[in-house]
Amino acid sequence: MDQETVRTICYLARLEIDENKSEKIQKDLETIIDLIGSLQTIDTSDVEPLYSPLEMTALMHEDIEKSDNKKEKFLENAAASNEDYFLVPRVVE
Repeated sequence: MDQETVRTICYLARLEIDENKSEKIQKDLETIIDLIGSLQTIDTSDVEPLYSPLEMTALMHEDIEKSDNKKEKFLENAAASNEDYFLVPRVVE
């Protein structure tokens, strides 16, 4: 990691930094890259992959078809209706 790379990263992130902070950012980025490198050396061959970080199982429900057609009940409560629709005053002429 060099100062040119730090300036490029700051430019791409639309960050404006002064030279004093540039050196600290360079050291911080090198530390982050070292940490990521150390994570890549860990043996994870015996670890089962997670599909969710919460480790919860989804509840399964039986797929039951049921139809509650309450069209007649709703149309009875309407101020005006025909066999299938609510009747309302015309809004657009």
